Amino acid sequence: MNELPPREFDVSAAAQNGLLIYWRRQGEQWLEVREDQHFRWLLLDGVVQSVLQHAAASELCLPHQRLLQALLPAEAQQILHLGLGGGDLLRWLHHRYPGVQQTAVDLNAAVIDIYQQFFQQQEQPTLCCHDAFAWLKTDPMQYDLILIDLFSDDGSPAPLFQPETYQYLQQRLTPLGKVIVNLLPRTEQEWQQVRHLLACCGQAHSLQIAHYRNHLIWTEPKPAARTSPAHH
Repeated sequence: MNELPPREFDVSAAAQNGLLIYWRRQGEQWLEVREDQHFRWLLLDGVVQSVLQHAAASELCLPHQRLLQALLPAEAQQILHLGLGGGDLLRWLHHRYPGVQQTAVDLNAAVIDIYQQFFQQQEQPTLCCHDAFAWLKTDPMQYDLILIDLFSDDGSPAPLFQPETYQYLQQRLTPLGKVIVNLLPRTEQEWQQVRHLLACCGQAHSLQIAHYRNHLIWTEPKPAARTSPAHH
């Protein structure tokens, strides 16, 4: 059994707690890495993106990540991450699915550097500095699991609300593949729109994370069409 963490990570005080071990200003954007005796975490404009627990680096610490665990398929060989952050799910999935091949796409080269310098453990993903939505259009692979965790300004990027994105997602999935979106909607209409669009990839479901803006929206494979028994 996994040991319980030494204490819960305090998301609300993360921008003030801990020792600042890295910071970088990129245009209007601030990237920070902080740590204390229990945790190391990545902040983007003061908002927590990723948390690494020193005593158990593969464990997930953020509320939406813990809920996401229950949504994962029983098996996966190829996983695509659109959005990297500190690679929390890369670390966890490396242990969940032995031998899994993981690809992570992020447009921000600084984020990739921070992941490699401060957060990467035993996992060895393929890292691509590229626009995630442009990548979807040209990537020839199919995946058992696609995880989307992308943000811009104070919410989710515009392509997440466009039908074309979901046509490409559908092409990138194996027959029993799943898509899971961590969405930061500005309005109720935004998460309803993503759930509606995601239905082309499977049966779409959603839930809001208690006390957070985040919504998890995911697909389950559609049941195979039943065929009528043959008559003799």
